[in-house]
Amino acid sequence: MASTIRPAPAGTSAAAPASTQKSSQASTDGQPQAVAPSDSAAFAPADGVDRAPVSGFNGNRRVPAPINEPVKSYAPGSAERSALKERLAQMAGERVDIPLIIGGKEVRTGDLAQSVMPHNHAHVLADY
Repeated sequence: MASTIRPAPAGTSAAAPASTQKSSQASTDGQPQAVAPSDSAAFAPADGVDRAPVSGFNGNRRVPAPINEPVKSYAPGSAERSALKERLAQMAGERVDIPLIIGGKEVRTGDLAQSVMPHNHAHVLADY
């Protein structure tokens, strides 16, 4: 029969890890018995209510601070805005052929439909 181990009173030093704690009771052969982690004061609930053990990661997580790409303003007259307008004009001048991909292979049936600009349906961007 195992003895009940209670948490140390407030203001005292912390108990040793469960792996190094020994019970004060001796077994039938006179050797001290190791205390199971669930019987340890370090694992005893503060309010005395028995709860299921918590599984998962109980250590410190070292999540790096997020690093985002620089936020561009695209203000009128800025280099970012002029580069964006140039690329949009270049893309509007292209007409792309989009094949069907079935089973990892390109399939062309000859039955084509058109993909248009959302704001200008007369301008065709691609054939698929």
